[in-house]
Amino acid sequence: MEAYLVSTSYGVFLVDADGNVIIGRRSTGDGSVAKEVVAEAKNLGFERIFTYERGLSQYAEQMPDSSGSARLYSHEKFGNFLGLTPAETSALIREAAMRQTTSGITEASGRRDKIISQVINAVDEFDETLNVFASRVREWYGLHFPELGELIEDNQTYLRLVSQVGLRENFTSEKLSAQGLAGEKMADLVRASTTSIGASLTDEDFEPVRIMSEAIFQLYSLRSKLSGYIERLMKETAPNLYGVAGPAIGARLIALAGDLDRLAKFPSSTVQVLGAEKALFRAMRRGARPPKHGVIFQDPLVHNAPRWQRGKIARAYAGKLSIAARVDLYHGADIASKLRADFESRVAEIKTNFPNPPKGESQRREPGKETFSRGEGRRRRGFGKGKRAHGRDRFNR
Repeated sequence: MEAYLVSTSYGVFLVDADGNVIIGRRSTGDGSVAKEVVAEAKNLGFERIFTYERGLSQYAEQMPDSSGSARLYSHEKFGNFLGLTPAETSALIREAAMRQTTSGITEASGRRDKIISQVINAVDEFDETLNVFASRVREWYGLHFPELGELIEDNQTYLRLVSQVGLRENFTSEKLSAQGLAGEKMADLVRASTTSIGASLTDEDFEPVRIMSEAIFQLYSLRSKLSGYIERLMKETAPNLYGVAGPAIGARLIALAGDLDRLAKFPSSTVQVLGAEKALFRAMRRGARPPKHGVIFQDPLVHNAPRWQRGKIARAYAGKLSIAARVDLYHGADIASKLRADFESRVAEIKTNFPNPPKGESQRREPGKETFSRGEGRRRRGFGKGKRAHGRDRFNR
């Protein structure tokens, strides 16, 4: 005789070909119940026991095709056999579904690539905020010592000097040397502090600037720590993507895609324009040329290349990044060095084969931009010569 082994969230059952229950046991969460059902079925004379579920294949013969499995499952029959009311059966199913959903959400939320997305987004927001705050301090302190902004371009160094050295009267060789400055740069700062054209500030006026500078400088330190954390996460989660693109670009690609799984499933043409969605949709809407690259433009080999080579380089780069993401997703071997070497070889080949821009390249318009001759824009808006003449004629009539 033949029978089928099936399971639900609340029990394990042996049924015939029509779905009628022969044996049923409440589930305990392990494989012992299925083992007991199979043993009892053997005692009843069932020689062959089949199953459509992979989780039960160790107790029964696995069916290759699941097309006929629907007739075997009936919660009404299962509940009746176990002495459960329909309401009790529905409650057990709902409880199991909620438990499985909660477990899935917890597992998905704890994925390392999700953490990478959050951290790199935080770093980008830090960059935007820090630039605004640093510009405010430069303008504010520049009222007192404007020459400092011309001599110190790095925001972090500027903030450190303002918060730790203070007013321009304190810019002496000893204090600047303690801040790691020396040579001509230190001499220029000392000289500028004595000949500055800025206004004088009292200690009370300077204190808010000092507090703000110190706070922003601490934020720069936190931003550096987050960058180091991203690098460790990328090495652990996506080593090939890290090796090909670096921690920042690789993390931004994961964040733009949503997670590593989606990034690995994207075609390379999509990877190529990730981060340039606005330009892509604008090009589709206006019929202009689509963008050649998105966030991968940050790689020096792309943005340092001549304009006519960037599309080919970005296409080759996106192909290597797609391969790296797929290998990382399935925990494959470390092939980052080979992928990067192949990409650099392709870049060298492109530079050799296309050293000069194609004919007429300099006259081409940028994608998404329109150029008008003098007065053409006004005429398109109804203020051209024709409109004015028409208005005068109508007035004269």
